[in-house]
Amino acid sequence: MRNRTALFLTLLIMGSGQIVFGQTMDEFIQKAESFNQAGDLEQAVKVMEEAIQKYPDHPAALSYLGLYRVTQAGRTQNYMEAGRLVGVGYDLLNKAVNLAPDNPVPRFHRGVMGINVPVFMNKLDEGIQDLEMVIRIHDKAPSPFTAQIMPAVYNFLAQGYQKKEEPQKAITAWKKVVELAPGSDLSRNAEMEITQLTQPQTRATALPTYSVTDAQALQQKTDQSPNDPKLLLQLGKAYNDTKEYDKADQVLRKAIRLDSANVEAYKLLIRTTEALADKGYDERIYKNTDLRTNLAFEVVRLAEKACALAPDDPELRLMRGSVGVALPFFVGKLDQAMEDLNWVVKGTASKETKAEALYWLGYAYQKKATTNWIKVITDYKNSQASNLAFASMKPPVQFFDPQKHPRPFVEIDFIVGFRDELAPQSAIWIEDKSGAFIKTIYVSGFSGHAREKQVNLSDWANSSKFQDADAVTAASIDVGHHIFVWDLKDHQGKQVIAGDYVVKIEVAFWPSMEYQSATAHFTIASKESRVVVEEGNLLPYIMVKYYPR
Repeated sequence: MRNRTALFLTLLIMGSGQIVFGQTMDEFIQKAESFNQAGDLEQAVKVMEEAIQKYPDHPAALSYLGLYRVTQAGRTQNYMEAGRLVGVGYDLLNKAVNLAPDNPVPRFHRGVMGINVPVFMNKLDEGIQDLEMVIRIHDKAPSPFTAQIMPAVYNFLAQGYQKKEEPQKAITAWKKVVELAPGSDLSRNAEMEITQLTQPQTRATALPTYSVTDAQALQQKTDQSPNDPKLLLQLGKAYNDTKEYDKADQVLRKAIRLDSANVEAYKLLIRTTEALADKGYDERIYKNTDLRTNLAFEVVRLAEKACALAPDDPELRLMRGSVGVALPFFVGKLDQAMEDLNWVVKGTASKETKAEALYWLGYAYQKKATTNWIKVITDYKNSQASNLAFASMKPPVQFFDPQKHPRPFVEIDFIVGFRDELAPQSAIWIEDKSGAFIKTIYVSGFSGHAREKQVNLSDWANSSKFQDADAVTAASIDVGHHIFVWDLKDHQGKQVIAGDYVVKIEVAFWPSMEYQSATAHFTIASKESRVVVEEGNLLPYIMVKYYPR
C-alpha cells in the first residue's frame, strides 16, 4: 500500500497549486512529500503540523497530515497505537472533506485510505464513494491536475470493487486504467487483473479419497510404471489418506524430482510434512533432537517453492500463510504469513477460503499480542503492567470428580499462569521427606526423550535420573488449569507407606527463559488432608489433596 500510494501522491503535488492552494501551501506540501518519498515519514508529519499551525482550517494541510497519520498506523507493530493513529488520521481527512467537499485532493486521500485499510475498519464503502466523487468532479470540471490522477483513481477504485466482490465493476474500472495510461505499469497490472477475472481459472481435477485397498492397488500400478508423475501423485494422495506419511513423503518427492513444476505434488507434500511434524514427541526425538525444527523449516521451504511456481494460487497462499502462523516463532515467517492471508482476503478467492484466511489472521494477531505480553513480563517484571499480563493469561478452573478415582489417591491441582511462544518444559514428581525420588507423575514429551541433553528441568532430571520417563511422558501442557492423580505407587509399581511426602512441580519456558520450581508438602495418613501453595506467577496456585480409603 505504501509504495503505490506514494507514487500517486507525487501527482497530487504537481497539481495542487493549480486548484485553490497558494504558493506557500505548495511549499509545505512539496517539503513534506520530499521527506515522505525519502522514507522519513516522521519529518513529513512535522512539516504538515507546522502548516496546520499557520493554516488551521486549510483542507490541503489537513488532508496530507491525515494521510500521513494513517500511513504511520500501517507501519507500527503496536496495535493500540495503530488504532489511535487511524482515528486521528481519519478525523483530519473527514474535516478536510467537510471543509471542501468538492476538492478532489482530500477526497482522493480519504478514498485511497478507505480502499487500503483492513475491511473490518468499515471504510471501504466510503473510500469507493470518495473516488467515485473524484471522477464526477473531473467529469464536471476537468483540470490538468485531475486528469493526471485519473489512472490512479480508477486503479484504486477497481481494487475497492474487487474487495466488494463486484468483479464487473472492477473490470470496467481497470479498462479505464488501460485507456487512460496505455503502456504504463498501472496499465499492465490492470490487464493482468482483467485477464484473471474474465478467463476461467484452470484447476487440477480433485483427487478422490483413497482407502488402504486403493493405496495397495495404486502401488502395484506404480511398480509397473515407476516414473509416471500422475501415478505417483495419486499414490502420494492415497498414502496421505491412509496416514502412511513416511511413504507419502518418499513418493511425492519422487514425483517432484520427475516434474519440478508439479504444484499439486507440492501441495500434498506440504500437508505430508506438516503431518510428520504433528506426530508429537516420540522415540524419534531421542535419536534426533533437531527433527521437529528441521521439519518446521522444511514445510516453509516447500511452501516458498510452491508459491514461487504459482504466486497467484489462493490455496497455496493460504497454505503458506497458515503454515507461517502455526509454526513456532523461530521460523520467522509470521509477518510474511499475515501478508499472504491479507492477500487472500482481499483477492478473488472463495468465501470459504477467505473465511479460513481470516481465522488464521486472528490467530496471528493473537500470537502478536502474546509476544507483547511476554515482553512486558520478562522485561518489566515488577510493574503493574506485568501483573495485568499475568492476570490476562490466567485460565478458568476445571471441575474434578473424586468419585471417579479409586481410593486412596492424591489429587495434584495447579495452574500454569504464563504463556510463552512455545509450551513449557514441565514435570511433576513425588519425593519422600528425605528427598528420595518416588515417582514421576508427568513430564512433557521433549524433556522425557532428551535424556543426556536435558537442561531445562534440572531438578526433575537429577531426582528421577529418567527412571520412569518413558511410562509417563505426554504431550506438553500449556497455560491453564491442570489436574493429575497419584495412585500412591512408586516408579516400580509398589504401594508406598504412610508418612510425609513432597509434590514437586517444575516449569521452564523458552525463549523467555522464565523458570519456577515449586514444592508442596503433604502427609499420607488415616485422615483426609489438603495443602495449598500460592507462590510466584508461573505456578500461582498448587493444591495437593489426599483422599484416604
